[in-house]
Amino acid sequence: MGRFAAASALVVVSLGATTAAQAEIKFCNKFPQLVYVAIAYPQSDQTWISRGWLAIDTGDCAEFDSALHPTTLYYRGESVPYRNASGASVTRVWSNSAHQFAIWEKDNFHYWNAQKRVLNSTLADFSLLADGLAVDSSVSVTFEQDGTHTTTSVQTPHSHTSN
Repeated sequence: MGRFAAASALVVVSLGATTAAQAEIKFCNKFPQLVYVAIAYPQSDQTWISRGWLAIDTGDCAEFDSALHPTTLYYRGESVPYRNASGASVTRVWSNSAHQFAIWEKDNFHYWNAQKRVLNSTLADFSLLADGLAVDSSVSVTFEQDGTHTTTSVQTPHSHTSN
């Protein structure tokens, strides 16, 4: 993928109430270029895992991992390089410096102890998507083009049965 320059764009995040069977981490791309997504989440021993890259074409949505249900989740989105109106090569990056995690810019990666530089990695900024996320909640992130970043969080209600 190559090294990317920082930029920002609107990210609309919604956490909806669903059943455990429907819980998902989904990313959608309304940006006019291909977007790559990386995520990071904590382990029980206080270390972190970072994973990437999920490629999402314009107009598509993709689930990152149907078996993954972390309570805390960070993400980073990067577009492929493209030419802006003045002809300069630009890469849009969605992150807000909430935390840095290990990434590998040249190919897919899955790093343990990702809170520090490991193997072929570099540390890159990620945005906090959710902290205290219920296991059966769904998360959806949509990458837009207008330069703002919005996060919305909704706690999943739990149903109880009475006898």
